[in-house]
Amino acid sequence: MNEQVVELSVAGELAAARDVYARAVRRATTALATEALSDRELIATLKLGGQHARLCDALLVAAIEQVHARNDAPRDERLTTRLGAKDAAELVRAATLCSGKAARTLMSAAKLTRRDRSMTTGELLPGRFPQLAAALRDGVISAATFLAATKPLNNAITRISAEDLVEADAILAGYARGHGNTITVDDGVGDIGGDDASLGEDADSLDDTDSGASSAALPPLDADDLAALARRITAYADPDGAEPTEKRALARRGLTLGKPKDGLVPINGHLMPETASQLERLLSAIINPRSTKGDVNLDEEAAAAGSDEPAASSLSAADAATAEEAAEAELPPSPDERTSPQKRHDALAAILNLAAGAADAPTLGGAPPTLVVTISAEDFERQSGWAHLDGLDVRTSWHAAQRVACIGVIQRVIHVATGRIVGIHTTGRVFNAAQRRAIIARDRECVIPGCHTPAAWCEIHHVQDWALGGATHTDNGVLLCWFHHRTLGYNGWHIRMTDGLPQVRGPQWWDPHRRWHQVHTTLARAG
Repeated sequence: MNEQVVELSVAGELAAARDVYARAVRRATTALATEALSDRELIATLKLGGQHARLCDALLVAAIEQVHARNDAPRDERLTTRLGAKDAAELVRAATLCSGKAARTLMSAAKLTRRDRSMTTGELLPGRFPQLAAALRDGVISAATFLAATKPLNNAITRISAEDLVEADAILAGYARGHGNTITVDDGVGDIGGDDASLGEDADSLDDTDSGASSAALPPLDADDLAALARRITAYADPDGAEPTEKRALARRGLTLGKPKDGLVPINGHLMPETASQLERLLSAIINPRSTKGDVNLDEEAAAAGSDEPAASSLSAADAATAEEAAEAELPPSPDERTSPQKRHDALAAILNLAAGAADAPTLGGAPPTLVVTISAEDFERQSGWAHLDGLDVRTSWHAAQRVACIGVIQRVIHVATGRIVGIHTTGRVFNAAQRRAIIARDRECVIPGCHTPAAWCEIHHVQDWALGGATHTDNGVLLCWFHHRTLGYNGWHIRMTDGLPQVRGPQWWDPHRRWHQVHTTLARAG
């Protein structure tokens, strides 16, 4: 009878609180919908909403602890069996109407916060992370934050001493509550992980106070920051733990090219951190290039182009700057409408093209990598249709294959309808190093207005197609980034050469009169 009274009183109290809170939420949502709240009230609403959500987590985790406890029994006596649920996860989902992911989060937290009873006294014993568990029960942190903070320590639990674990738990709980590190170095925190470690000092340094007092009030750390601090603590307490992690990473590293589908080839894999970091830096260098103004030695450019006079003698620095500013004012930059993933794809393509053309690039059978394009005799004569690239069961347009040939050696295999090979043409129509240096000295970057992809990441395009008699000469080559090289002609941009200098004509939205404009990077030199 007493248990039933307690049961009803707890449920009744929660139901009454729910009704009060529901009315408050309805009033708040109405005020938010009508924008009736001030900035201060809006932030207060966000904070209070977070506090209530954390208190709900505390309630649910405590209840799920009991679910786990009542399932520690023979099958017929388990709570789930008696209620007709398949398992505890199904019971939690059905009772709370939450997702499977949310249920797993709550159940994982409940397993870590659950405390066993003493066999002799019947008292509850401390759990593995008593301080953080108390913060969860008090609604200071959410179940997800609790798991994020305990995961690094839990993964290294067999390699961390009990003393270090207690101290780490206290440090994390202190920062979660906004107290900072309430245990000083003299209390032993500085000894965590060994004599050489100084976690206590480092943790204290996070207090942004002049006095340096560890008990000074601090804003509570959010889930991400608390997890980062937990990883840092674990690194001190378990300095050798990184080696097994690296071994696992080495075993899992890999890169896979999938089967072509809808004209694209999927890519999947896992990169080692140093490889991913290097790739990220290279991608950033192309996607977000620094301005090239002032970074180029014009005398070296003049020498590369074959001139005996310093480039500066034909145009003063001030005049060059004025000319460039005037040119840029005349040529408005074109907006880059590519998505971020598309930009990264194009940057990766530029990196691969540059690597393939390097002097010490790997060879295939003793020869540089050669792109083999297979095309029918009919399509070759019409210069249209589809071509097949070697290495992948995928086709590409004739024009795309032609542009690919601008950056490397191409072997064209021509066949008739029966499959018989009727011609093999191998062309090495790549601009040589001296020509490339001269074109770089002239153009500096992609010649399309508004595109500042540096010259190092650009390809050299034959303005008059090589297949139509265009020469591999500096007067017929311009710098284009991978994207503009692939879309030239059908994206509204066109290029021509006049007296050895590139001119561009943009789409109508860029220049309603469709006039030819000299590229701004060469205008300064021609002035």
